[in-house]
Amino acid sequence: MSAANCPETPRQKMIGMMYLFLTAMLALNVSRSILNAFVVVNHSLEATNEAFGEKNEYAYNDFANKKANNPEKVKAYYEAAMKVKELSEGIEKYLLDLKAKVIAETEKIPVEQAKKMKLKDIDAKDNFDIPTYILVGEKEDGSGGEARKLRNKLKEYKENLRKVLEDPKIQIPFKEKEIKSLGDFGVDTDDPKEKDPDHPEENHWETSKFEHTPLAAVVTMMSQIQNQIRNAEATVVNLLLNSISANDFKFDTLAAKVIPNSNYIIQGDKYKADLFVAAFSTTENPKILVGEGYDTVKNVLTGKIDSIPVEKGVGRLVRDATATGTQKYAAIIKVKKPDGTYKDYPLIVNGKHIIEYTVAKPSAVISPTKMNVLYIGVDNPIDISVAGFSADKISAGISSGSLSRKGGSSYIARVRRAGKCRISVSATDDNGNKRSMGSQEFRVKRVPDPVAKIANHKGGKIKKNILLSQAGIKADMENFDFDLKFRVVGFTVSVTIGGFEKSKNSGSYRLTGEQINLIRKAKKGSRVTFENIRAKGPDGSIRKLNSISLKLK
Repeated sequence: MSAANCPETPRQKMIGMMYLFLTAMLALNVSRSILNAFVVVNHSLEATNEAFGEKNEYAYNDFANKKANNPEKVKAYYEAAMKVKELSEGIEKYLLDLKAKVIAETEKIPVEQAKKMKLKDIDAKDNFDIPTYILVGEKEDGSGGEARKLRNKLKEYKENLRKVLEDPKIQIPFKEKEIKSLGDFGVDTDDPKEKDPDHPEENHWETSKFEHTPLAAVVTMMSQIQNQIRNAEATVVNLLLNSISANDFKFDTLAAKVIPNSNYIIQGDKYKADLFVAAFSTTENPKILVGEGYDTVKNVLTGKIDSIPVEKGVGRLVRDATATGTQKYAAIIKVKKPDGTYKDYPLIVNGKHIIEYTVAKPSAVISPTKMNVLYIGVDNPIDISVAGFSADKISAGISSGSLSRKGGSSYIARVRRAGKCRISVSATDDNGNKRSMGSQEFRVKRVPDPVAKIANHKGGKIKKNILLSQAGIKADMENFDFDLKFRVVGFTVSVTIGGFEKSKNSGSYRLTGEQINLIRKAKKGSRVTFENIRAKGPDGSIRKLNSISLKLK
């Protein structure tokens, strides 16, 4: 009998709501340290995006100077660069507006307030219901949510970048090969390459990034997409810029700049940054001095002062990340004037003479993507990442069982014994050294017993005709987040007829003809009992399930 012919009672609706609530609570049981890790990673991405923005502005300023010197030659390249800027600002605004919308609706605040909020100040970091509803929608492939619109806009953005470069007025050496080498411009819009037949809902770009993802991770993911957009913009603009001969142009402005590899460094690594003047002579490198602080009254460096090597106008600052916490430095770039003297250009970032970056202890983020425990006999998906390291530089192991990589930061853990196990993570640095990044302990549990049901009943009263219309008994995994199937392999039906209890057995999940005849003979008010119910799990184990006692009405 279809569900349409069996409308839910208020009690059934209440049970359904409680099930959803419990499932959500289980899925949301993410530790505060993991959420805080997203805050740290998002902060680093935002800082990197600001650095990209400054670097791109330098390129646009360079274009403006070249155009002022030779308008005819530079016009087409300048207009192409301005088109790239317009496209990038447009898609970035759309992304930031979408991010603000998700934050606003999840945090229940106005959108304008959401635009100004930092991730660390958001209370609903662990909420995934509202972000999933907004971004993924109700369709299995995620096409009903905002993520599909974002994906289409990203695809359109990449195609428009390609059209800018393919314009016949733009002359690029080995043009066809150069454009082909850019691929997708570093902006990912592809579905996961490795398909999961057991979880088709995870095989799409939209769902793989935003399905059941807490707000903290959603915001971080959007910051990463913003990073990809900034990087794509820089790639195309610099390609246009490099296609013009720099020897024909003069520079009329000077500005000190810093482009760090990152503002978030793991202890034991090195902080690296390029310090340079936005316009410089190709025949004379500037001198670059780095100190511990800066005196804004005397306009001089303070503390220990060192010079750094300069090549082609760019100085490379490398500092060992030995101490953790916020690290600071200041710098002055000294440019030689025609009279042989030097003019000082202090390095200023966001209106400040002091540049800051953060050194953190090695810290791996090990996130069970289903629940906060590992279950015996099933594939337990785990997401493992380390701030500052790409997925191919990370390796992980498990103390009991096996751990295999699915792709990127996704792993599958298989465990065999109940108790506890530990997942340890290491990463390979730029020097090829493998370093421990921490570990996390997990509880290991046996998969819970399924619940035996017939006609979706575990007991109570039932109409005789409804019971007779059932094919058999099913084993239902209530309140369990994994797609796990148990199959009933046998049960006994007992009915009291004429004062005598009669029983018939089945060797499968189906009601036999003899069992159906027993039920037919039972009178209204009689009790039909299903007992000795046994179910077989995917690991081959046999579980004895609950009995079902039904009173005919």
